[in-house]
Amino acid sequence: MRNFHVLILLIAGSIKGDSEVFVARTGDEVQLPCPVNSAECGEFHSLKWYRDSSRMYVYSPVAEFSNAEGSLVDRCLDISQRSLGPKCSRGYLEVTDANADLKISPIELMDEGEYRCEITYIDVSNNCPVVHFTKLRTVAAPEYVSMFINNNPDEDISGQVVGPYSSGSSVAFSCESGGGKPAPSVSWRFGEEDLEGETTVDENILNGDITVTSVVVVDLEREHSGAYLYCSVINEVLDEPLETQVQVDVNVAVKSVFIEEETTGQEDTEMVISCSAVGGRPLPVISWHMPEGVEFETEEESEILEDETFKLISKLTFTPTKEENEK
Repeated sequence: MRNFHVLILLIAGSIKGDSEVFVARTGDEVQLPCPVNSAECGEFHSLKWYRDSSRMYVYSPVAEFSNAEGSLVDRCLDISQRSLGPKCSRGYLEVTDANADLKISPIELMDEGEYRCEITYIDVSNNCPVVHFTKLRTVAAPEYVSMFINNNPDEDISGQVVGPYSSGSSVAFSCESGGGKPAPSVSWRFGEEDLEGETTVDENILNGDITVTSVVVVDLEREHSGAYLYCSVINEVLDEPLETQVQVDVNVAVKSVFIEEETTGQEDTEMVISCSAVGGRPLPVISWHMPEGVEFETEEESEILEDETFKLISKLTFTPTKEENEK
């Protein structure tokens, strides 16, 4: 007999048309509408809220019963959340003569879905809507972005200098971002060049968390020494991209070595000879070889060039005698 009574209610009532769509950010509050229109439809016996197939709230003004259910009361069962006390529920009902709206706060990613309220009126003869649908889409900003060398995924290298690598080698880097919804897009930049990565998206079916991983392979040349590799992520929630970077150290051979044009010295008069090594990384080493018994001193100065390689100047100071002539 009970099942027959429900069937009558569904036939006598109607379903309200297209679903409204609400977008809510994690941590915020959303209010999902359920029009009851007591003025035209009369009092209702009970009202139930569902998300997809899961019941989320039950309310009966006749039985003086009002309870959140399902994931809306998960915090109430978590001992680490006991300080919330009676405020542990994330679901509340706001009831007026015209509405029985479901408030959810704070929003979590798993709250996304199609919601419906089902109304059981005391008088079913008014042909009032008894089911109202609402769609909720949850969004969140990415919580982090980290970079790794692909063969060592456990060490976050964000903000570090990596290498040195040999010029001509290839290195795979991975960039990971989590917590964002929808899945953020990932972009790479190496120096002034945009790179294309291979991106995968994993979603935790239990809590809705999304992790995005992008892998890019960088072919290193001498001009890349000291260049910065950037990984940026963005989705509709962010106003500006979330970014991380590393500086890549590349060992390159010295481009040129030269000594100042032949210098003519005078016997027993101090003279200085300069040798320059240009274009190497790391800082080159200049060694001098003098005839046995000759006393000398060296002094070095270096600078970093625009391409992040070094120029090293070594100055040799000694006092020549006739024995060192043309040596």
